[in-house]
Amino acid sequence: MKFFGKRLFTIFAFILLFSTTACGQTARGTLVPVEATATPAPTATPAPTLEPSESTRTVTVDGVERSYLLHIPPGVDSIHAVPLVFAFHGAGEQPATMQLSTSFDEVADKGHFVLVYPEGLGNTWNGGGKCCGYAVVNNIDDEAFVRAMLSDLGTVVSIDAKRIYATGFSNGAVLSYRLACDMSDVFAAIAPVAGTLAYSPCEPQQPVSVLHVQGMADRTVPYEGGGQLDFPPLEQWIATCVDINGCPSSATVDNPIEKITHSAYTSCEAGTAVELYAIEAGGHSWVSKYVYPLSETIWDFFAAHPKP
Repeated sequence: MKFFGKRLFTIFAFILLFSTTACGQTARGTLVPVEATATPAPTATPAPTLEPSESTRTVTVDGVERSYLLHIPPGVDSIHAVPLVFAFHGAGEQPATMQLSTSFDEVADKGHFVLVYPEGLGNTWNGGGKCCGYAVVNNIDDEAFVRAMLSDLGTVVSIDAKRIYATGFSNGAVLSYRLACDMSDVFAAIAPVAGTLAYSPCEPQQPVSVLHVQGMADRTVPYEGGGQLDFPPLEQWIATCVDINGCPSSATVDNPIEKITHSAYTSCEAGTAVELYAIEAGGHSWVSKYVYPLSETIWDFFAAHPKP
């Protein structure tokens, strides 16, 4: 019985060994590959999309509450950086006035940029010199207001630091020039409409692209210079901008439509440009979109001239 038990144990062990080997080899003795279980690739989490909206936001500057109207277009999220355009109203006006007269909201929705309509204290801006009203008399620090808005916007949306722009009408145009002088580290381009430089000295540390729009029959800010606030002749100031930006001295000239002359100084330093739209018989106003697509033209210029 002991011999029989040992023999039975030996046979069982041999069968077990053979079975185990057969499971890991083919008949020719090669290993059978074991299929690996694929690990699913991680999926990217979509960036949180911001709802298209219009809201009034406030910041405190020098102990005073300041406000601005914020327009966020469709398709903007909180992660991907987008361009920013400041649109400054004229003296005696409000953000809503600028919003309605320019139709910039429509352009922002198509161009996917964030749009800000700030409100001046006393409905004016400190453009320097004699311009204008309450803001200049009280030496309001509107540059600090701009920096406060930029800081506040950073809590809402990601702004592309190379694509920050300013446009403005009349007193707002005068302010946009001052911003180009003192905040050239921030602004890539400006587009003043019916307002020129009143601030001195203008010594930008970096080139800033300029698109200027002026009615040749404007009596408030005369094309030939002068007026109540003694503005410089426009062509003289454009020549100064050309010199500051290191542009060639000659411009290419065309007429996009009848009675509008477009002069462009291109190939300036750091990819900047200086352009002038002179409107024959044009007065002190923002050109209606039914006459000429001015807001679209301004945005196209901005989009073509980011900071390097």
